[in-house]
Amino acid sequence: MRIRQRPLAPALAVLGAAVLGCSVLLGCTGGGRSSAGPSATSAPARPAGTPRAAGRLGSPGRPLLLSCGQEAYSVPPVPQHPQPGDLAIGPLIIVEGKRLATESPADHGSHGSYKIPVIVTLGSTVTITIAAPARGQVVIDNPYSPVGGVIAATYRSCSRTPGFFAQSFAFTRGQIRGCVPLDVRIGHEADVHHVTLSLFAGSCARRSQHRGSAPAANAAEWAGLAGAAAGDGRTGHSRR
Repeated sequence: MRIRQRPLAPALAVLGAAVLGCSVLLGCTGGGRSSAGPSATSAPARPAGTPRAAGRLGSPGRPLLLSCGQEAYSVPPVPQHPQPGDLAIGPLIIVEGKRLATESPADHGSHGSYKIPVIVTLGSTVTITIAAPARGQVVIDNPYSPVGGVIAATYRSCSRTPGFFAQSFAFTRGQIRGCVPLDVRIGHEADVHHVTLSLFAGSCARRSQHRGSAPAANAAEWAGLAGAAAGDGRTGHSRR
């Protein structure tokens, strides 16, 4: 199965046709081929016995839940292992996450909103949260969110059918590129993976790291990344 052909416009050989056919503003899901899925205004059901989370939907204390019914599908099925250029954190695969640093924003979206699909391997659960210093500057945008862009989203994949989540990262202050710090939690693990995703901003300092908690000593470092994410909307370059 041929995975990628270069050059390629928005996201990626294996997902190219599906992502182009399923705008993040419209969403898609279904069986063998990409198709319209359940209404984007239908909030996923909360599993029985799950404690009620506090806070606004899409906040770190109450992530937006996206499950099997919100996945999209393609023919052939998306691979369950990272491909060259993908950024993988455990079962989470950010499609072409490593290549985005040097790609053109116009190939993935416009006006600071970029389609960056993610794959969560079969039967896995991953929570992605915008790290604290970048909140208010970038959000996770998904067609199934009833509240618009969110700070935190939990992705729970199907157990038998490989799919992907069609979603975007969207800057909120006129930026078109920048370094975006993410906190990634696998299932209910205590450890949090701290990852920096470069959206067309070249190399970001300390692209990724893994530690159980973020010491206060690193606050200045994360603040610096948030500053880079702010960028300069007039020139299209991130601040250095």
